Amino acid sequence: MNPMNIIVANSVGIDRDGYHMVHVPSRWSLGVKNFTNCGYYPWELAYTSSLLKRETNHHVKFLDGVLNGWDFETYFTHASAEKPDWLIMESSTRTIREDLRLASALKETFGTKLILTGQHPMAHPEDVLKVADYVCIGEYEFTVLDLIQGKNKIAGVHPNARGPLIDINALPFPEDDDVRRIDYHEPNCRYKQIQMYASRGCPRRCNFCAAATLYYDELNWRPRNVDSVVEEIRTLHEKYPEMEGVFFDEEVHNIKRSFNISLAKAIRSAGLDHLKYEAMCEYASLDEEALEEMRSAGYYKIRFGIETGSDKVAEKMTLGKKHDLDKLRSMVKFGKSLGMLIYGTISIGGLGSSREEDQKTVDLVYEMASKGWLDEIQVSINTPQPGTDFYNSCVEKSLLSPATNWEGFDGNGQVVVHYPHYPAEEIQSSFKKALSAFDLGKEKSQSGTFSENAKSSFNLIPEGARVLVLRSVRNWMVRLILENLNNNVDLLGQDVSAKDLEGLAGLNQIHSYGSGFFSAESISTDLIEKLRNEQYDFILVPVANNHLQGFQNVLEVAQQIDPENIFYVYPEGHLQPASDSPVAI
Repeated sequence: MNPMNIIVANSVGIDRDGYHMVHVPSRWSLGVKNFTNCGYYPWELAYTSSLLKRETNHHVKFLDGVLNGWDFETYFTHASAEKPDWLIMESSTRTIREDLRLASALKETFGTKLILTGQHPMAHPEDVLKVADYVCIGEYEFTVLDLIQGKNKIAGVHPNARGPLIDINALPFPEDDDVRRIDYHEPNCRYKQIQMYASRGCPRRCNFCAAATLYYDELNWRPRNVDSVVEEIRTLHEKYPEMEGVFFDEEVHNIKRSFNISLAKAIRSAGLDHLKYEAMCEYASLDEEALEEMRSAGYYKIRFGIETGSDKVAEKMTLGKKHDLDKLRSMVKFGKSLGMLIYGTISIGGLGSSREEDQKTVDLVYEMASKGWLDEIQVSINTPQPGTDFYNSCVEKSLLSPATNWEGFDGNGQVVVHYPHYPAEEIQSSFKKALSAFDLGKEKSQSGTFSENAKSSFNLIPEGARVLVLRSVRNWMVRLILENLNNNVDLLGQDVSAKDLEGLAGLNQIHSYGSGFFSAESISTDLIEKLRNEQYDFILVPVANNHLQGFQNVLEVAQQIDPENIFYVYPEGHLQPASDSPVAI
């Protein structure tokens, strides 16, 4: 077979409405205005790319429009340079419109054969096949390889039955040539960490989970060989000396305690325990021995899928054994005793929810944050992604809002479910209450430590100095900054966040730039000029991590305003000139 040009492509990064994609097709993707400070490594696509490179003699090129922030026109230019014979793209409901637009343009221009896969194509294969030549269902790495090699009647290609679950230990390490894995970053990783995958699958079937229902459709959990995981860590660390750690971002890292204990011991034996590790875990499957071993190997943070504080909602969401609030409290308390940071994922508006039931989740968030048990949080509106059990239930019960287009399925403050007893406005209100509950609880628990550090750090700012704070983090931190400054300060932030901070002691005036993340291009020149004329002595840029990835956009705004000094503020209350190297934690 003559060599062909193959593009393995992540989604378009900026849609025609100017939204930047945070693309996680096996969970749910979302769009944000102006800028995104979050980039997830498209791991199954990346495995596909490296597999094709290992098993064929074709020219394979991995392109990532999300990582590079490419809109349709820019992406088409880059893809056209490859003159592709094949395009392999993993898409989601949130990104499907722009992804099909790109795929159609390549097909029309070059006669490119199109393989689409991912959450939305798996859910609506017949619709996608109006453009695509093939839609792959389920785990698709080896299915794509079979298609490229010209095999017929392949399992996992619609309308054929899906194939068996793959042997993940038969895969090479994922793509790290056409992209740099260290360039993908999740801003809540406190260190410069690379996203990795030590296992695949989940023994639960939560009704909102695209991975469980579309990618696997059967209960499973498959760990990689421990030696291979350790070798991948070593290889990455040798390639990227600046790497500080690993984020294990698979569905669930800890179903089998013997695996976690073995991996922790292997990390120590390999001398890699100086790195910092965090992992997506299930608290119900964790025990004290495994957590102690993980802590001794360098794990510093655990991310738990808490989801809800309501037993009723947990039952309707089919969380099963994953939901056990007594176990949650005991494991979080034990983890904190070991010095672990705890990150909780929360959802509002799931099946079975109501204002009263979601209030139980709000109360749980405040309880855990105020006790110092919950260090970070992700709150989402539970969104019925097409193809999931939640979506199918909503269709059966006529609960989907008829006016919603595919771009609405992103969980980023938008509601696509219409409950007669719980309208969209109330769901959005509960969503905001959960975030506010975290801020209030976190402010309470962190106040002492922050103030103690601020005593020696904030004296760099003399009393009476003109200070502008940029609202680039959660409001609990902004509140503590204001409490510990002996100055009346101004604030620059979004409309919605500014409203939450109105009337605070020490806050002089609020400048609002509209919506979305900070971006030098999105703040009007009139506002920048107005802020320059204020002649600030200091601009404070609060940050959530020590490596500053995801905050360069905020720094650019600060530099445009041109103050005398720019300082970073870290979550523990430390202050540092922006001209210095990032702090060590």
